[in-house]
Amino acid sequence: MLVNMNDILLPAKENGYGVGFFNAVNVEMARAIIETAEELCAPVMVGTAEVLLPITGLERVAEYLIPMAEKASVPVCVHYDHGLTFEKCMEALKMGFTSVMYDCSTASYIENVERVAEMVRICHAMGVTVEGELGHVGDNAGAGKLENPSDYFTDPDTAMDFERIQVISEKQTSR
Repeated sequence: MLVNMNDILLPAKENGYGVGFFNAVNVEMARAIIETAEELCAPVMVGTAEVLLPITGLERVAEYLIPMAEKASVPVCVHYDHGLTFEKCMEALKMGFTSVMYDCSTASYIENVERVAEMVRICHAMGVTVEGELGHVGDNAGAGKLENPSDYFTDPDTAMDFERIQVISEKQTSR
C-alpha cells in the first residue's frame, strides 16, 4: 500500500522499531526490496536520489516503484531523496512520490529554511511528507580527509530551530 513517511515513521517511533530506506534504481532492486518487506511484514521506504538520476531517470523510477508500492501488502513510502532542485522535487510530486527530501543544505541557513518551508506548504497540501537537510553527511569528496570532522556535525539547537520554524510555517499555511 502506497503511503507517506508519516504513515510509516510515526508508528515506528511509537512502537520502538526502525524502518529502512533503500534506493531502487531498477525493477529488480525494487522487487527485491518490496518482496523482502512483505516477507518480513515490515513497512519500508524506497526511492531514488537526484544524484542517481543519470543511472535511471525519475520518470522510469516512478513507472515501476509507484505501482509496486500500491500493490504491496505492507506500507511502502516512495521517497525522492536529496532533491537538489525545486524543479526535480516538483516532478517527483507530479509523478506520485509520497515523500521528498529537499536538500538545500548548501544554501545559507535562512535560505534553506525559506526554501524548505515553501516545499512543506506545497507538499502538505498534497498529503506528501517532507524532509530537510542541515549540515553535511561526512566528507564525500575527501573520503574521510576532513581536518576537523565535528565542524560538519549538525548543531542540535539549530536542528530544533529548523523544525520549529517548519511547524510554524505549516500552522500558518493551514489557517
